Amino acid sequence: MALMHFPPPKIIYTLGPEGTFSDMAAGRLAAGFPDPKPSIRLTHNLAEAVALAERDSEGWGVVPIENSVAGTVGQAQETLARHRVVIEREIILPVRFALLARGPAEEAPLCFAHPQAADQCSDFMARRLPKAATVFTASNVESGRRLLALPKEEAGAAIVPLDYGKAHPDLLVGEDIQDYSHNTTRFLAVRQRGAQEQFDFTRRKTSIFVEPEEDRVGLLLDLLNIFKKHHISLTRLESHPARNKPWVYVFFMDFTNNPQSPACLEDLHASVRKITVLGSYDTLE
Repeated sequence: MALMHFPPPKIIYTLGPEGTFSDMAAGRLAAGFPDPKPSIRLTHNLAEAVALAERDSEGWGVVPIENSVAGTVGQAQETLARHRVVIEREIILPVRFALLARGPAEEAPLCFAHPQAADQCSDFMARRLPKAATVFTASNVESGRRLLALPKEEAGAAIVPLDYGKAHPDLLVGEDIQDYSHNTTRFLAVRQRGAQEQFDFTRRKTSIFVEPEEDRVGLLLDLLNIFKKHHISLTRLESHPARNKPWVYVFFMDFTNNPQSPACLEDLHASVRKITVLGSYDTLE
């Protein structure tokens, strides 16, 4: 069967509000398509972005999957496994944060932060915000909005995207506050899965979801030896509790393609029957 080639999306769904890193990644993806560029529709959460892409044959979703410091974005990973979508692109985005504060940051009683932002700026927060209780938010932009919504006499702080911080210079007290200068997030662009989906393994990477039928001695070693046999490099391996049975685990795997990728997948299927190819895709940096 010939490979299916999908047209550019007319719309891209991603986490809002405007100015989030997801919005930036979606904008970078949209800019790479010919005119007319796809529009961007902002969603309330990551699951909504994937669900809309699953239902819309002309739409794609963009979600963060992994940060170079904080690791996997668990909600996005689980959502990809639950919905009938496939990965079409990987988008690499540098992530830079700023600190906004009303009053001295060292005296702030609270700091609004997205959980991922708090992880990526934890050392900075320990040094500069010693008295602040962290109030988690749904997005980095919401963190800024929550601070701005406080009565002016109330002290507080917020970790926000650097561009958002620069737009509020009267409150800006710290730039590039991420703990590591090369802080980077991988985003995935997903689309509706075809009825008889075919994958192009000449593309850079492939992601799979492995659901073992039984827990046996040496299972993971057997899987890893298959990749070794075909000279394929794993770029990510993560175990996660299966949702349908306690203390049973599934695996998410990413690997770099080579000409032996189809044969490798055949061998994997022979060892573990239930394997879902989540996508074979190129990288946009």
